[in-house]
Amino acid sequence: MIDIASLEVEKIDRGLGGLVEDCVLVRHATGDRRVAGVFAVPGEDAPAVRRAAALCEEAATGGELSLFEPDDDLMIFHRNRREADFIFREVFRDNEYLRNGVRLPDRPTVVDVGANIGGAAVLFGKAAPGARIFAVEPVPHLCRAVELNARLHDIDVVVIPCAVGDAPRRTQITYYPKNTAMSGLLADAADRDVLKTYLAGQEEAGSDAGLDAMVAELLAGESIECAVQTLGQALDGHAIDRIDLLKIDVEKAEWQVLRGIGDELWRRIDQVVMEVHDIDGRVAASVALLEGKGFTVFVDRNQDLLATDMHGLYARRGPVGPDPAAPPWRRPLSTRRALAAAIRAELGGELAAELADLPVERFRFGTALPRDARGEIDTAALIALLTEEAADGTAEGGPLPEIEKKLAAIWRGILKVDDVSASDDFFALGGTSLKSVRMVLEVHEAFGEDVLPPDQLFEGSRFDEIAAIIRGNMR
Repeated sequence: MIDIASLEVEKIDRGLGGLVEDCVLVRHATGDRRVAGVFAVPGEDAPAVRRAAALCEEAATGGELSLFEPDDDLMIFHRNRREADFIFREVFRDNEYLRNGVRLPDRPTVVDVGANIGGAAVLFGKAAPGARIFAVEPVPHLCRAVELNARLHDIDVVVIPCAVGDAPRRTQITYYPKNTAMSGLLADAADRDVLKTYLAGQEEAGSDAGLDAMVAELLAGESIECAVQTLGQALDGHAIDRIDLLKIDVEKAEWQVLRGIGDELWRRIDQVVMEVHDIDGRVAASVALLEGKGFTVFVDRNQDLLATDMHGLYARRGPVGPDPAAPPWRRPLSTRRALAAAIRAELGGELAAELADLPVERFRFGTALPRDARGEIDTAALIALLTEEAADGTAEGGPLPEIEKKLAAIWRGILKVDDVSASDDFFALGGTSLKSVRMVLEVHEAFGEDVLPPDQLFEGSRFDEIAAIIRGNMR
């Protein structure tokens, strides 16, 4: 645990260019005087991190969403970490949408049906600056995530809160809070088999019972009432002359979306990329419908989903064909970890060496440093912020209590790492859904049944967070 009394604040006066406007170190006043944390206000060279600092404060009031960096060049607000990681892999790393001839022109108009948390919208906005994006999503929590992610990345996104189908009506949508990407109008028992097949394909499966338990937890659903409109009705009033790209990902309801598009709207659509579940010949029917509207269509498969019924359709009023090339979307200094690395490099010398091993979580970026009534930096407030996470009794840089010792051994065995610290994240160290199943089983064997219920596992994935859950349930 951090000794609050042993900390002092040191202001960094040397120039950091446009990286930060204000920066202080919190370090130990005795002993090796190592740095315990860095507080900084992002500068003009890191506009995304500046926006993130403000939006994190706003998102914290709702408690539903948090910010995650799945890559050195991407931040995204999400409902749960595991799924945000999946969205990064599918949308950005594997480039599921802008491939096989589908490209965005300058300043395009894009309609994203089934926007989820806005991952695809962020890609479209980054790949084509100036894009105008209409994100259609029926789940209120996910609409909020789309809004925050659009503001985070300074992208022009209009959120349209409804479902899309072949006729207007009121209905119930099944929402899976822990697996939002599979939520939909036609969610059913078959979702369990699809998810289990996907998870089992990610690594060598361990306990089948454990996998079943994880699938059951991920697909614990709730019903949400929503309005269904045809695509034309959903877009009515937005003065859209042309749709450069229509993206559809609506979990088995894609056929209804296609059937609800009128001929006049079809004439305004230039490209379509969509996920199709091949139920009752839907892939062939969708290809025939699109070809009948004047598109050339290419059918592709995600290699991770070959054992499922899911296919990708890429349609253009022009040539299409196999081409996985991804558009450029990366920007410098677009994450907190990238800014932290830049600060280390800019400081140089002994101070950079001191900060080399400081976890990125110990770099705190905010809209302003706390100040007292005289306008001076409030040292006590900074130290209090840094030590909040130590209040539950977990360790950082010191001897581990018994719970942490056993948990660290479990992590080392599952994740094949040499060492574990309080701020390490299970998924950042290579954890997957199946590995989390193994962790739960081994934790129960080490500490007793129900000390780490699967639903609580989704509340936090850092070592200290999981240790705190175990400690709380053992009391």
